[in-house]
Amino acid sequence: MKALHLTLTLACLFTAACGRLEADLCDYECDCKGCNDREYNDCLDRRDIRYEDADRRGCLDRYDELLACEDDTGICRDYKWDTACKDEKDALDRCVD
Repeated sequence: MKALHLTLTLACLFTAACGRLEADLCDYECDCKGCNDREYNDCLDRRDIRYEDADRRGCLDRYDELLACEDDTGICRDYKWDTACKDEKDALDRCVD
């Protein structure tokens, strides 16, 4: 499955809005939760949509803050991916709404 994730990550880097950090975060989350291919692609799609919404609304700074927080605080506990980024997520949600 890791080889497939690498392939999908490379495809994401060259074709979609998501970048390296977004793909890395999906890798971390899916390695933790044991995602299948569809769930991994859904993760990438959700991040693409979040990026596009942030870009369209002029909220990329908030988006970048959320990504940095997720990267800094993401942790796997009992097959559940968790972060400590409620404030950053709320700030981005307020900005794009």
